[in-house]
Amino acid sequence: MKLLQRFILYTSIIISVSVFVGFIIANFIYLAFVKEQMNSRYLAIAEQLAEQIEEHEITAQASSDFLQTMSRTGYQIALIKEDGEARTFGEDFRDYELNEEMLALFEGEPEYNGVRSFKNSYMMMSHFTNDIENTVGTTLDIEGEEWALFLRSNNTSFFTEFHLVILGFVLAVFVSSLLGIFLLSRKLTHSLSELTSATQEIAKHNFHYPLAIDRTDEIGQLADSFRLMQQRLANTDQARKNFINNVSHDFQSPLLNIQGYSELLSAEIASGDGKKYNNIIQNEARRLSNLTKQLLVLTSIDQGTYPVHKQQVRIDELLDGIVHSMLWRIEEKGLEITLDLHPATVYADPALLSNAWENLLVNAVKYNKEFGEISIHCREEPSVVIVSIADTGIGIAEDAREKIFDRFYRVSQERDKKGMGLGLSIVREVLTYHEAIVEVESELGKGTKITIVFPKQSG
Repeated sequence: MKLLQRFILYTSIIISVSVFVGFIIANFIYLAFVKEQMNSRYLAIAEQLAEQIEEHEITAQASSDFLQTMSRTGYQIALIKEDGEARTFGEDFRDYELNEEMLALFEGEPEYNGVRSFKNSYMMMSHFTNDIENTVGTTLDIEGEEWALFLRSNNTSFFTEFHLVILGFVLAVFVSSLLGIFLLSRKLTHSLSELTSATQEIAKHNFHYPLAIDRTDEIGQLADSFRLMQQRLANTDQARKNFINNVSHDFQSPLLNIQGYSELLSAEIASGDGKKYNNIIQNEARRLSNLTKQLLVLTSIDQGTYPVHKQQVRIDELLDGIVHSMLWRIEEKGLEITLDLHPATVYADPALLSNAWENLLVNAVKYNKEFGEISIHCREEPSVVIVSIADTGIGIAEDAREKIFDRFYRVSQERDKKGMGLGLSIVREVLTYHEAIVEVESELGKGTKITIVFPKQSG
């Protein structure tokens, strides 16, 4: 789950919990204080109404008119006789069945406190239950007949203009809070996304990615520290590249001298052992010379100083040429090679691509089984060009696949006695330079398949 989604989720949970806690506290206040006060207030009103009717000896019709007028001020009123005859004023109750406490009014009980004693499973919401049991009551005499008067405020009167204003205020605060939290989290996660992008670029050895974060809080301090680290890594990387470049150049002259004098010496040495040792000197000198050339290619690409000459290149023709130049190696090991090369064109540097194809094909030959197979496929699709090179060699362990393109990494010392772990590094640098994607599939003992996907670009 992304940070923005998680932040909104956690905020929603906090708001929900807060509403629940608020509901519990409101219930406690209602049950402990408000309910008793409401019961006393309603009972006082009911007793005053009964007193007014009895004191002025109002007729039954006049009493009905008087109570009807009172109901319009926001009350529900019911007059009920012991025999069940009932008159209602205002909103009707859901039912008129009297409980034992209400019937006790006809047996001399002075009052009925139904608001205080009424309960349901939602506690505070019992205030809105439209039940005659959820009232207060008293008795009165009208034209010599005993009646019970029950009263409560109706639900409509609860939602006065002021209550609507308060409700609107609460809803506006709630919506504004959610919107504010959403915008704040967007701003926060945007900065973190910038840091994530910068980290990914550093992982790709891009130490000059512009970090667009201008803040003075903790995230701003983190961004400043990140920029400092970025600068120091860039300086270190540049120093490393300069060192490799200088050393590679300095190695070339003595290596060429060693090779030249060794070749002259081999003509003068007659003994078998002397010739054998001289051949070892030549082979090791060639190995070091090849290493320095590869280092020069790598540092030139890294520093952007490699003389690039991009043009429209036929990948199939380039691959065919590399294969034919290496046929002696392929035949020497008894390998069978299959070519399925369809015409495909990309905008690229042919020299760099030749270097990459050569390294990949050398590996396919070097690590293949004797009398094994190599298959090379190339095809062009509307938006990409796909090249694959597969062999039936010894394969690569799963934990090593992510590292084979790292510089100087070798799967094992025994496997790479003659290598220095730079060939696939050059392949990755060349293909990254051409914005190509590399995928590796391999199984120990069965072989390796490397697939390269080039985007179609115009010159």
